[in-house]
Amino acid sequence: MSNELEIEFKNMLTEEEYRYLVQAYSTPSTHTITQTNYYFDTNSNLLKKHRMGLRIRMTDDFNELTLKVPSKSDHTLTEITDSLTEADTALFIGKRLLPDNSVVQDYLKQTFNLSTADLTDIGNLTTYRIENHLDNNHLLVLDHSCYYGKDDYELEMEVTDEDEGQKYFTHFLNTHHIPVRPAQKKLARMAAARKK
Repeated sequence: MSNELEIEFKNMLTEEEYRYLVQAYSTPSTHTITQTNYYFDTNSNLLKKHRMGLRIRMTDDFNELTLKVPSKSDHTLTEITDSLTEADTALFIGKRLLPDNSVVQDYLKQTFNLSTADLTDIGNLTTYRIENHLDNNHLLVLDHSCYYGKDDYELEMEVTDEDEGQKYFTHFLNTHHIPVRPAQKKLARMAAARKK
């Protein structure tokens, strides 16, 4: 159970740019993850209206429920996260039940008087992720996501300082001759593809 401040910059990539960066930045310390995200909201899109996203992330190593809460900056948000066992995950997906010590459940109840029973499944996507720490302040994340017959490629740069991170990210894009292509949140991209 945790609250974590996340500062990241994102850019959509072509498949060719993605493959180039994977080759250029793959090292023995590169971490690869396959993860499937299941997204939830109310029927009235209460979380979306507050620019929040709720997801279960399932990997081979861990499962977690994360509520993403926006801040004043477009590049910074707070992640409220519960670690879940396989049994917890199955109970939430099947019956919307969480352990009594869930910080996500507490936040939803206190902020919106919302019960997890009021949540509905709004879709899922699978991401093949490659992570490489470029240094202590910059984590390079390369994502290939698949959802509802669509594939996309995304660059994320997780940083420790927003102002310095913006400069670093811009320099990284320029160095690799990658045009700026704003990236919607994965949840928004998945939801748009599901509607089609």
